Amino acid sequence: MSSQAQPQRVLCCWFPNWSVQRLVANQPELRRSMVILTEHTKRGDFVYQCNNLAKRRGVQPGMPVSEAETLAKAHDSLELRQICPDQDKTALVEMALCCEPYSFCIGLEEADRPECLLMDVTGIAHFFSDEYGLMEQLQRELSSQGFETKLAIANTVGMAWAVTHCLEQEQRAIIPATDCAFQNKLPVKTLRLPETILAKLQRLGIYTIGQVQKLDRCSLWSRFGEELLRRIDQLSGERAESISPCRPVPRFIVSRHLDDGLSQPKIIEQLGFSLLEQLVSLLSSMRLGTRHLHCHFVTENQTEHEINIRLCAATADVRRLADLMRLQLERQHWNAPLIGLRLEALEVAPLDRPQQEMFEGTTHDQTCRLSQLLDRVSSRLGDEAVMRPVCRPNPIPELSVRLVPITEVSSAKTVEQNALLPLDRPTALFLSPRPIEVIAVIPDGPPTALFWKSDRFEIAQHWGPERIEFGWWLGPFVRRDYYHVATTEGKRLWVFRRLQDNRWFWHGEWF
Repeated sequence: MSSQAQPQRVLCCWFPNWSVQRLVANQPELRRSMVILTEHTKRGDFVYQCNNLAKRRGVQPGMPVSEAETLAKAHDSLELRQICPDQDKTALVEMALCCEPYSFCIGLEEADRPECLLMDVTGIAHFFSDEYGLMEQLQRELSSQGFETKLAIANTVGMAWAVTHCLEQEQRAIIPATDCAFQNKLPVKTLRLPETILAKLQRLGIYTIGQVQKLDRCSLWSRFGEELLRRIDQLSGERAESISPCRPVPRFIVSRHLDDGLSQPKIIEQLGFSLLEQLVSLLSSMRLGTRHLHCHFVTENQTEHEINIRLCAATADVRRLADLMRLQLERQHWNAPLIGLRLEALEVAPLDRPQQEMFEGTTHDQTCRLSQLLDRVSSRLGDEAVMRPVCRPNPIPELSVRLVPITEVSSAKTVEQNALLPLDRPTALFLSPRPIEVIAVIPDGPPTALFWKSDRFEIAQHWGPERIEFGWWLGPFVRRDYYHVATTEGKRLWVFRRLQDNRWFWHGEWF
């Protein structure tokens, strides 16, 4: 079973030397000049950025301006300008607004002097044939305006940013959602860390993210603080990182205020459906759907009531939303007539084409019917009544899976598929290990017989041990030796010995 919601896809558009590019775009006559942007500090004036002609003359960022001036040749038209960070940021925001046809949520990178646009392109690529088509069209449009860019699409903001800053000759790159090992090859400078932390890592001989991942997290925290761990988790998707849009995402709201109160359920239902049609019309015009419909009711005695309808996937189907609203209204009992109603579409997202299938081999119609069934059951019984398992990258077996509501969008990192073979773990894992008694030939050896309540299991064969040791920095310390055992009756059990006190537990079973 796979999640019905699409994984997030983020496009990072980097404008190298944005301050210079912005200046030359505003003043095209500077294209043939030797342009140097300067920055005033307590130690004097230094080069902040320069154009390609200046670089060919030997000018480098950080160089004293007096030294840079001596590198200009007699026939060069030298242009020295003071940097204007506020104007650069304002121009980048204007650029973000111009790129809105390519994303419904565009923001700037988290930096004092940003040079990158971050775009949420989840579910948008099919409007441009695919992700390559989207990037090609965007880059072609920006190039026609005289801007040099590097673009990358990945599952997280951190990964997309890192890839754009690693591109050399290539101008575009796509990191598939299934490529979990790519990040280990990236240099640590792509983690968006302060120079002080990067210098410490370099002195320790750590140059790639893969080298950092092999180190103990507790030691990393004590040496480098929270910032390093936060950036690593954001890169992999372990920690969420949102895009703050330059233009706030529009709110989709419809409302009605009544002079005379309504008390008949049928009339209230018709009013709700009428407003729902208006709301869906607003969404459909922008090819959007909602995963969360919020309904706010006000009665004559100023009592407020709320209904929240959550769905497995974004939809703009009026009948489907109306059916779920009807189920919720049937359970409402108000002690005064209704005088106000407001509907708001939350968790708005582009409509899938077609929506992902929940089970492999099922048709799109079957998937839609299953999704509608899950929505109806969740709406009637509550979000916590219909759950789905989500894998977590945790070696402790009982913590490697958690249950989340079927309507919740999963942002968890994709667990590496080749980490374990299909039968390395039992088909049934108990919520908590069951204490058992064991007979073993030697104290630290494999079991020869197991006792669970009044049952005795004779062991015919065993495999192991597999040691799992983890979590001392999280609180409880886990140290276990697991055995896969086959009983004389044909049962296959998963048991372990807790190394702290040598007690035995039964944790799962193969069927």
